Amino acid sequence: MMIRAGTGWQYALADLSLILFLATASALAVAGSARQAAVPPPPPINAALDAEPVAIWSDAPGAPPLAQWLTRTAADSRLEVRVVVRYRAGGRDAAMADALRLVAAGGPRAEAARILVEPGERAGASVSLFYASEDAARAPSQVAG
Repeated sequence: MMIRAGTGWQYALADLSLILFLATASALAVAGSARQAAVPPPPPINAALDAEPVAIWSDAPGAPPLAQWLTRTAADSRLEVRVVVRYRAGGRDAAMADALRLVAAGGPRAEAARILVEPGERAGASVSLFYASEDAARAPSQVAG
């Protein structure tokens, strides 16, 4: 009986398996890089405007002063302050002045506030705290440094 090494079906199957593995790995690498290039990250301004508020303050009877509320509520430095003032027709200048008054009343925590003055059906003002981006909303140990 004569046995020849290296000419069995096992070698052919191993070669085909290796070829299939390499072809699959190559296809996945190409698909992964194409997917990453197709979806650009949103600009920071969109992330900030789409963020859900963490807390909202409005100038209502019984509300604490804005500076006191910000000091107590906005202890996390990742939270950003947004001042939103809505006005009815013809009240734009007064709304701008109201927004600046709120920023001044907010003290040092509101110095870098995002100010949004827009027309609306109901006039009014509010101050909200929000995370400006996904990275900011993660726990401090997860934020890339």
